[in-house]
Amino acid sequence: MTDLYLLAINLTRRCNLACAHCYLDAETLEHGGTDELRSDEVRQLLSDIAARSADTMVVLTGGEPLLRHDLEDLVKHGADAGLSMVVGTNGVLLSEQRVHALKQAGAVGAGISIDSLDPDLHDAFRGCPGSWEKTLAGMEACRRHDLPFQVHFSVTEANAHEVPGMIDFARSVGAKVLNVFFLVCTGRGERMSDIRPRRYEQVLTQLVEAQQASKDLLIRARCAPHFKRIAFQHDPSSPLTRAAGYEGGGCLAGIHYCRIMPEGGVTACPYIPDEEASVRERPFWEIWDHSPTFQTLRHPKLNGKCGRCEYQRLCGGCRARPLARGRQLMDADPWCSYQPSGSAVIEPMKTQPSQLTWSLEAEQRLARVPSFLRKMVKKRAETYAQEQGARQVTGEHLATLASRQFGDAGPPKGTTPAQETTPHAPDTLPWTEEAWERLAKLPSFLQEGVRQVAEDVARTEGRLEVNVKMLDRLEAEDEPGRRLSWTEEAGQLLQEYLANKKPEVRMFVTSALESNAERVAKKRQSTTVEQEDVEAAIRPLSGGVEWDPEALARVASAPDFVRAGIKKAAEFNARREGLERITSKDLTRFRNRAMMRAVCRMKGFGMQELSFDAYDIARTRVPRLKENREADKRFDAIRRFVESRENPGELLGQELLERMKEELRNNVKRKA
Repeated sequence: MTDLYLLAINLTRRCNLACAHCYLDAETLEHGGTDELRSDEVRQLLSDIAARSADTMVVLTGGEPLLRHDLEDLVKHGADAGLSMVVGTNGVLLSEQRVHALKQAGAVGAGISIDSLDPDLHDAFRGCPGSWEKTLAGMEACRRHDLPFQVHFSVTEANAHEVPGMIDFARSVGAKVLNVFFLVCTGRGERMSDIRPRRYEQVLTQLVEAQQASKDLLIRARCAPHFKRIAFQHDPSSPLTRAAGYEGGGCLAGIHYCRIMPEGGVTACPYIPDEEASVRERPFWEIWDHSPTFQTLRHPKLNGKCGRCEYQRLCGGCRARPLARGRQLMDADPWCSYQPSGSAVIEPMKTQPSQLTWSLEAEQRLARVPSFLRKMVKKRAETYAQEQGARQVTGEHLATLASRQFGDAGPPKGTTPAQETTPHAPDTLPWTEEAWERLAKLPSFLQEGVRQVAEDVARTEGRLEVNVKMLDRLEAEDEPGRRLSWTEEAGQLLQEYLANKKPEVRMFVTSALESNAERVAKKRQSTTVEQEDVEAAIRPLSGGVEWDPEALARVASAPDFVRAGIKKAAEFNARREGLERITSKDLTRFRNRAMMRAVCRMKGFGMQELSFDAYDIARTRVPRLKENREADKRFDAIRRFVESRENPGELLGQELLERMKEELRNNVKRKA
């Protein structure tokens, strides 16, 4: 049976907008369809999905799904059944109350569409004045209620130049993912011109490069399988390609994804319009397992240059595009400009399932391990059991590994974060409040060990605090192991770097460094890792630049609520200027530049003197600050810190302070 990873359910054709590119040719609010799946039919469908595949993510979309008054009930039903429920929306109707209701119902996220950074262009594209501002307000509501969201951007010839800006925008509004969709001309989109193949290739290349450079935002191309080919060309070991396993694969249509129409029809994807059958007539899983079109997509025999291409197994081309041009499903993708080289077909790597079984005791112990350690512990345990010649992983194997990691006494027992040294003690790193709360939720016997691991990994990477993003990354990391040959010098350098690290830190850091070093070697088109490759892998762990002790001491002495931000900003500025080392003078220069930028913003607010009132004005004008409690807390901490000083001017120095005041005085003169 083929796994279903993602299911999109178009709940309605009704919509409050009239988007130029809509694949459904969605009707207006007043002319909605009358034959939509009823609440009970959708609930039964969700129950059927969950009965076989609780790992499936379900996206409830439309039209505009928020026009369905039973949306929260459907989300709750799916969530209670164990499904990951997501809402795909234009964001206009995402009010505070609606976001809160969706979160309470069990939604794990939202996909919110925006088509331009220019409000007028977005509104014209969406066919509704004022929709841009309402969509941004919906994003802010998600942020305030901690409902994770993705930004969906449909790229066309008219807005392709906005891709770099959209990446920065998605990061600034707090999105977890930026999905860039490439239009397939169906529905109302048939009247639009698609992006040109050459421009298509350029934008995909931008996205690959941006994802490789991005650490805090996932950037993905959708309905663009060529993304996988370009990623492979940039880096054969990239996790964005199918060469590293299925999850980075090409188009999922009919293979691990399908969509259900408002009236119950099942299609391979939104851009392949022919329905296989209806869930009102046949059970969904029967359609999924036996659809002739789905079988063809799962075992493709590609025609034309797609069938001759060495990337056919990694990419496979878009199957909807030839259909949109009046051709056959398996014909060559007309929007691919790549010419096959005639070399051998590149095969995806297949993960070999473990032959080991797990005892009940071992499974129970593994379930108690924190999620961001579990994957690593599982792999270590299976490797250790195989080394012992065992066919089953037992509790004793896990106990032995715990002893190796924490010593003969095993993991620390009976401790809580409150009983431990506070996060501000000299021998520890500061933790953000959110990260500390996550630690407190772990089983007490694991808390101290996890704290040590997180702080040591943070120190290895040159960080000055532990935050949730770092914990999330530790959870996502895997342990690929070495795949290339290594010179003795390269291996020795890696061991020297890791020599003083704690065992639990090496469990995380070693595999990451090995993978990075091999990636560098492959870029040199080498099958052997040299010393220079290891040096290149280690270098970024200090933020990509070195620090003078005096400069680093200045950062370490900063208040904890700004310390990490100062360090990150300084390293960003240093990299932008091509500096290899940050000195105390550089820190001063970066600070002065940032403060003068702040003065420019205050001038834009019409202010004429230095005052904390600037923040109150900003809260009324900057969408991301409106009712942003985290920002309010951060600002209050800054205000209290400054006001507690006997002479606040010493914080910036008299010279800078006078420059700032003079700039604002000039603002008064110009107004006069």
